[in-house]
Amino acid sequence: MLCQVSEDYDAKTYDPEKSGFAVNGVIELDREEGMHGTGYRFMPLMSVSRDPSPAIICLAGAYPGLRAEQFNQPRPLPFAPSGAWNYHVLTNDAAPGGFVAVPGSDLLNAHPDTIGVVCASASIGIEFPDGVGRDVLALITRQDAAVADPAAFDPQSFYALADPEGVVHIRWMEALPAGWRVLGAVLYTQMPFVKRKGEGGGFAEMSDDFDF
Repeated sequence: MLCQVSEDYDAKTYDPEKSGFAVNGVIELDREEGMHGTGYRFMPLMSVSRDPSPAIICLAGAYPGLRAEQFNQPRPLPFAPSGAWNYHVLTNDAAPGGFVAVPGSDLLNAHPDTIGVVCASASIGIEFPDGVGRDVLALITRQDAAVADPAAFDPQSFYALADPEGVVHIRWMEALPAGWRVLGAVLYTQMPFVKRKGEGGGFAEMSDDFDF
């Protein structure tokens, strides 16, 4: 399934060895209705811990029987810095969505038909303490009851919706408009770890930047 992950994505300039679609920069967020934090609706959020992040590893093949040319063929992907994640977009048509590594959870295990959509934080109404725009990862289950039965639509929930032209919108709505359909429900949105301004215990050894 091809997912429109970001309007900023340009296949001509995308470098598969570098992660990230959004251009980091200080943003002033003007929330439109349907975004996180509007209408007394708040999208479930989950921050990455400051511990070493999961890594995406390319496979060279199976052993025994592995040959040297197979061993040398994969091009390794960069590991994500602590508190963030990495993802890879393939440049062929076989699997245009790519891959991402995220922490496991019982919630994900209970929803095996879950996909990820990389979003510019401002596009869904999420702000960070430092005012900088970042990529966030919306984990969306396609098993939600409203996918098959529009009567199960919940105005308190956030969904991935398709408008009559097939454009995807991630938001809440009071009611499902005519011609729109539910593609999935947002389980939660994964955010990178961002240290809050002034966070710290006052001792150098408690600083994230302190080396023993």
